[in-house]
Amino acid sequence: MSKVQKYSTMAILLIPIGIAINYVGGQLALVLKLPVFIDVIGTILVGALAGPLFGGITGLVTNLILGITAPVWIAYAVVNVAIGIVAGLCAQRGWFKDVKGIIITSVLIWLITQLTANPVTVYMFGGVTGSGSSFITSFLLATGQSLWQSVITTALITETVDKFVSVIIVFFIIKAIPARTLTKFPLGEQYIPE
Repeated sequence: MSKVQKYSTMAILLIPIGIAINYVGGQLALVLKLPVFIDVIGTILVGALAGPLFGGITGLVTNLILGITAPVWIAYAVVNVAIGIVAGLCAQRGWFKDVKGIIITSVLIWLITQLTANPVTVYMFGGVTGSGSSFITSFLLATGQSLWQSVITTALITETVDKFVSVIIVFFIIKAIPARTLTKFPLGEQYIPE
């Protein structure tokens, strides 16, 4: 088996693991009505180890599966796909290896989330999705803020915590993976200390 085939096979095998991580996080957030979503850790992990294509696929399939029990997730598939792509692009630049890179990656993932999720929340759901963060949005609406102000303020609070924590968790997961396992992933060798 060639190196390219091995990498492709390992990247493909990583997708279900990422989906499972996302699914568990998404279900916990949904059931517990958490104000954070913790549903993209797997997407970020796959992007960091296998690149933007596989990260994006993981995000898409995750949201389609979560959408079976809660259709609201399907509308946010574009968000999870964008996160996977950004995570993969950041990983290709080596930004999952140190604190500076983790900060840059977290900011970029947070930014792409703001740009993609807020319009979905406002235009498709009128600001209220049934998630834990909807309580914050509802409160802000009741205080007289506009719909856009309420959604953006809520997203600034919840997404900042959620996305930075998710990227940091991925950083530590990668650090815990043995070197012999890392070499099996397309971007894995860059995480092995020299």
